[in-house]
Amino acid sequence: PSCSFSAARRMAPSCVDSEWGRVAVAGSGFLADGYDLYIIGQVERVLAVEFECSKGTLRTDCLTTDEFKAYTSALSSAALFGAVVGQLLFGTLADRLGRRFIFITTACLIIFGSFASACVMESGGGPGMLLTQLVIARGLLGFGIGGEYPLSATICAEGTAPRRRGTLMSVVFANQGLGYLLSAVLMLALSYAEVPNAYMWRIALAFGGIVPMISLYFRMQMHESEDYTKIAAARKAGDKGVNIMLTVRRYAWHLVGTAGNWFLFDIVFYANSLFNAEVTSIIQVGPGGLKSDMLRTLIIVLIMLPGYFVGVALINKLGRKNVQIQGYANMILWFSICGFFFPYMKANAPALFLIVYGLTFFFSNFGANLTTYVIPGEIYPTQAKATLHGMSAACGKMGAFLGSIAMPYVTGHPATTKGLQNAFFVCAGLAAAGLVLTIFLTPRYGPNDLIPEKDETVGFAPLFFQRKTTQKYWADKDGEVSSSDDESEAAEDSEVRGSD
Repeated sequence: PSCSFSAARRMAPSCVDSEWGRVAVAGSGFLADGYDLYIIGQVERVLAVEFECSKGTLRTDCLTTDEFKAYTSALSSAALFGAVVGQLLFGTLADRLGRRFIFITTACLIIFGSFASACVMESGGGPGMLLTQLVIARGLLGFGIGGEYPLSATICAEGTAPRRRGTLMSVVFANQGLGYLLSAVLMLALSYAEVPNAYMWRIALAFGGIVPMISLYFRMQMHESEDYTKIAAARKAGDKGVNIMLTVRRYAWHLVGTAGNWFLFDIVFYANSLFNAEVTSIIQVGPGGLKSDMLRTLIIVLIMLPGYFVGVALINKLGRKNVQIQGYANMILWFSICGFFFPYMKANAPALFLIVYGLTFFFSNFGANLTTYVIPGEIYPTQAKATLHGMSAACGKMGAFLGSIAMPYVTGHPATTKGLQNAFFVCAGLAAAGLVLTIFLTPRYGPNDLIPEKDETVGFAPLFFQRKTTQKYWADKDGEVSSSDDESEAAEDSEVRGSD
């Protein structure tokens, strides 16, 4: 059906169930996720000016540097912890209760968490009380954001044809970059508009609920995918082949690959974001203060943004595994160059260093940042897709949490030149570990390999040491469906082919 804008309201149910309709709804959610996760770093700078004694605030009840640092660490940790719980819980529930209801629930949590974050009050308890409330609200927001990861990937994957699935899932993921851009542009605009600090951070946090509010109506018009409806009917009929635990066992080594890569990559990606302010401070832009901080943030976002769209254009041409391998290889290269030459370029060629440092972000997004999201959304079958994607994503956020805790010990606080060099080398080493894990535990597959066999929703993409099998073979092997060993062996013989 046509999904022109003029027909959108009249034909909303059919529009949102089309390929691009699902991409638009899932992408809008991921845009909000990118915005909400990125905005907090910029908001913390505004809160520092308002509440931290060393930043020149006139408040008599201001916070010391150590006190404020403890609150900001709690803010970052709350969102990550909430995301881990949300990814595990909502991913599991989506495979049992359906995608639509859970997708609506996560949007409601993000809306509530965004507005609650903007409405925190001191309530007679000073800045500490306000920031404590903000930590709680951010935890709730992270809970909803966590659910968006497996839900957006699953909804897009199940609503698109195998030959277009990788590209369209990449489009959904690219909205994360647009969310980063939106947060940077908004904060820059608010700072140059001379909006008072007390209002600036509240406006920024509340804005994160606007996009989910718009998309909520369209989520409510969605129907369950044909694949999920098929699986639900099979479960009702008692088909053991769609058992979730059987599927998890079948894909155990794949899960080590998707979860392990997401864990390693997010240590680098989130830890890198912690010290990019110190790195980019070598470039003098703007009039100083918050305005210069926001300008530098925008510069970093503009450097990293093209990587998302290069990934969209090339993921089918290069293949998922190749994109991930070249991404890690380039991260090793550019982080190593940063580590070896940072002191020299800082003193003599700061603009060149910013370009080199920006390439680490470019190849992160045109690399593992994209593929760690796409691969688990493609290779896992419908009966456990959201569960396994959620488990993989949760390991990523655990890595992010570990990186946010450990990296300050590497860089020093405040960061030193030697500490930043060490951080670059650590990032290069983690990228090398991810490269090895990709080679051995990421399947090499193309769109045709995802075309399902009879009674399946996704074709099995084997690792290099595995054989090509079907869902029925594994159910037979488990001894729960077939009553004949001879039939099982015959099925195996007819279904096995080369794994690469």
